Amino acid sequence: MERVLRTAFRAKWLPRHVLALLAVAGLALLGRWQWNVSESDRGSLQNSFYAFQWWAMALMVGYGWWRLLRDDAHGRPVPRAASAAVMTSDDAAWAATEQFQPDQRAVDPQADDPESDRELADYNRYLSWLNTRSEQAR
Repeated sequence: MERVLRTAFRAKWLPRHVLALLAVAGLALLGRWQWNVSESDRGSLQNSFYAFQWWAMALMVGYGWWRLLRDDAHGRPVPRAASAAVMTSDDAAWAATEQFQPDQRAVDPQADDPESDRELADYNRYLSWLNTRSEQAR
């Protein structure tokens, strides 16, 4: 909690605090206005639901502000799926050599397809290279 408080008092967070406060206040006032309309002669149940919707949006802004503040203080967690594709320094050094030259057609049979996913093809090439490397190490 101390880390979050230190982050909250940094100068770069002042505009974010002001913006969040203005957004929450504005949404709360819109909810109050909608509630007053629902209680008037021309109001209906729909206006009451809109009032709750405005207040729910104010809560979402507050939650988003808190998450941004907490993420800035503690850093974002690395997704597990992405960590599998990260190269170690040894792998990066190996790939920088001329040994990492996989055959484009053997690894990516859809290389001529303009709609193929380039990121997926690169990842598959990397996996193929790792497999070749492990077979050579045996």
